Amino acid sequence: MSDHVVVIGGGFAGLRAAVSLADAGVRVTVLESRNSLGGRARSFTDPATGEVVDNGQHLFLGGYHRTLAFLDRLGTRGKVQFQERLKVSFVRPGGKISTLDCPPAPAPLHLVGGLLGLRGIPLQDKLRLVRVWSSLRESGGSGETVDQWLARAGQGKESRRLFWDPLTIAALNEDPKKASAVGLKQVLRTMMGESWPNARLGMAAVGLSDLYGEQSRRIIEEKGGTVRLNCPAVGLELDGNRVKSVRLADGSRIEAGAVISSLPPAALLKLLTEEAPLCAELSDSLRRFKSSPILSVNLWLDRPVTEEFFVAFIGCRFQWLFNKQAILKLAGIPAGYVSLIISAAADYLDRPNEELVRMAVEDLQHCFPAAGPVAPTRSQVVRERDATVSLTPETEKLRPGPQSPLQNLFLAGDWTATGLPATIESAVRSGERASEAVLMSC
Repeated sequence: MSDHVVVIGGGFAGLRAAVSLADAGVRVTVLESRNSLGGRARSFTDPATGEVVDNGQHLFLGGYHRTLAFLDRLGTRGKVQFQERLKVSFVRPGGKISTLDCPPAPAPLHLVGGLLGLRGIPLQDKLRLVRVWSSLRESGGSGETVDQWLARAGQGKESRRLFWDPLTIAALNEDPKKASAVGLKQVLRTMMGESWPNARLGMAAVGLSDLYGEQSRRIIEEKGGTVRLNCPAVGLELDGNRVKSVRLADGSRIEAGAVISSLPPAALLKLLTEEAPLCAELSDSLRRFKSSPILSVNLWLDRPVTEEFFVAFIGCRFQWLFNKQAILKLAGIPAGYVSLIISAAADYLDRPNEELVRMAVEDLQHCFPAAGPVAPTRSQVVRERDATVSLTPETEKLRPGPQSPLQNLFLAGDWTATGLPATIESAVRSGERASEAVLMSC
């Protein structure tokens, strides 16, 4: 067994791998380029209000079994609050609301029952849900986009606009015309094919960093490992087909028996040296991955607009509203803001903050006219430019497993081949698989 493993990256994937190895008695060093743990799922303190703010909203599914097991290990599972059953309100300009309310029935009747009761979806599309269910069991079809698959499953434009497109963009962070159908099918297998509690949505009732970052650090350090912040890895030193050491930005090196990279494709590509011809094919694949951004506008308002924890916007530029005041109140954490989210936000990312805030207020008022004119007392724009990879039918086929062409370099991250879209559950599963591969390599 490798007596020292360097894990590059301190998000869900890297920390899951590091904790697994530490529990197995391996000495671990975690390298994180930022000044805090959490990667692309982290929180920070708003300097003006002192409130906890996430870098973007992340939802959990009841079927995130590996994530929940990880949180059990950290002692924080209770900080994720799940719905009693799957329930999502969809609001349109003018304030008209329709609700997906799924009964606690055997699979797949819980989701089918909710969709049958969702107003606005044409009856013929509801009757064709059996085709959606049947096609989930098909093998193949990996070359289809979500849009192509839904058309083949008989789902029309209106049902896509009211339900399928919002679900796809939220789950896959990509336009349904570009996103691989593989990811949405896997989400639906969890939501439709497993027992109804697995389809429930959950939200962290604390800041994301407080959910898993420091708890992971404590376990790693208690087991004799090290966590180094503000410590970016910039290269790998090789000895034949093995990594000998990791080169840091300050010029120093850390020797390692094995290395796990939990970096996204573009960052991993920068680590791979040109002197490693074995990595040429992997490098070529990494260059073909593109990222998809998420944009958040946080608004501190002069009045409440909704008592709901979250709602989906239909026919607006922003897609979701999360009532952080209500969500964080569950844990007794003071917060006075709402978060409005645009996933797959490439068309909006570089607009000025003032324009984005104005758009958010306009969408908010269009969807909640009964609240009257709202005026933000404070606003904040958070851009996560590389929130997830864009998993198209082409890049879906390029996702690597935990093994790399180098004998002791292992890969983790939500973008790797986990059988899931690029989600927290995918990241956690990848970290487990990478740590297992390290332990088996001795």
